[in-house]
Parts: sequence; structure tokens; C-alpha cells
Amino acid sequence: MKTKPKDKVNIVTLGCSKNLVDSEVMLTLLKGNQIDASLESKMDDANVVFVNTCGFIDNAKQESIDTILRYADAKEEGMIDKLYVTGCLSQRYRDDLEGEIPQVDAFFGTMELPLLLKKFKADYKNELVGERILTTSNHYAYLKISEGCDRPCSFCAIPLMRGKHVSKPIEQIEAEARNLVKNAAKE
Repeated sequence: MKTKPKDKVNIVTLGCSKNLVDSEVMLTLLKGNQIDASLESKMDDANVVFVNTCGFIDNAKQESIDTILRYADAKEEGMIDKLYVTGCLSQRYRDDLEGEIPQVDAFFGTMELPLLLKKFKADYKNELVGERILTTSNHYAYLKISEGCDRPCSFCAIPLMRGKHVSKPIEQIEAEARNLVKNAAKE
């Protein structure tokens, strides 16, 4: 009897440093659940792809859509088994995207990491909060101290994509900063 090989996940990150932090957290939680995952893998050995999208300006939206379509084609050609989309574009335009790109197995918003993990029967491990596998050069890392915005400016979609402004608890920020320093981050 042939056993199905374990999933290997490639996380493709588009957009800002907030998305990079989100992808690093996703990578940490997947690996913490013994799921083989990498960020921006150059090898074509992943059978599952997560595209963490940007939906802020037109060029970024187009890059996100083009990237999703490229992986949708790869799925149709049998090069990957599953395609998941998360991030700001998915948060803001989920209904439209679901109708236009049916090859995507599921769309997730910016705050739905626990739902995405459930697709892999993986847990949101509270003991990993503040921990993350860095993908930047080891001398610097991004530290996200809050999420969202309460200002409904007519030119900005951040509240639509990232929600209302919520600050992280100072204890969580301090713990994450300590872990970043422990891992050689100086900036």
C-alpha cells in the first residue's frame, strides 16, 4: 500500500513588512506542528502554496492577483495539490476572488491564521506566541506592535483590510523583542 507523502508548504509573501511578520509567524506555527514549511522557497518541491497577498495599491493588487493566477495554473497542471490565499487582498476582496479564481482551495483574511492552521489539523500553539522564525538578515527584524487603524480616511483601505486599531499587550511585545535579540537581531 502506497502512503501519501507529507505535505510540504511554501509561503509566498507579497507587500509590506506586516505581511512578512505574518508569514514568519505562520511559518513558525506550521513548523511547531511538525509541518514541513518554508518561506519563498526557490525549489519546486512544495505541494501546498500559501500566497500572503497585498491589497493596498493598484500595483500591489495586480502583483497579488498575478501570483495567485500563476499558482492556480500550477495547480491545474498538477504541479501543486493545494493553493491557499491569505492577507489583505483576500480580506478585502474574498467574495470576488472566490468567484473569479475557483482553483484556490480557501481564502483567509488577515486575522484568520487559526482557521488556516485547522486545514492542516495544526494547533495555534500559545507557547509559540512571541517566537518566530526570522527570514530577514539576522541583524534585523520587524516587530509588529499593533494592527489596524481607526481612521476612516477616504484614500486608505487599511481599516478594511486590517481592522480596527488594536495594540499588542506590552508584555507580549517585550517577550518578542527579547526573543529577537536572543536570535541576534540588533535593529
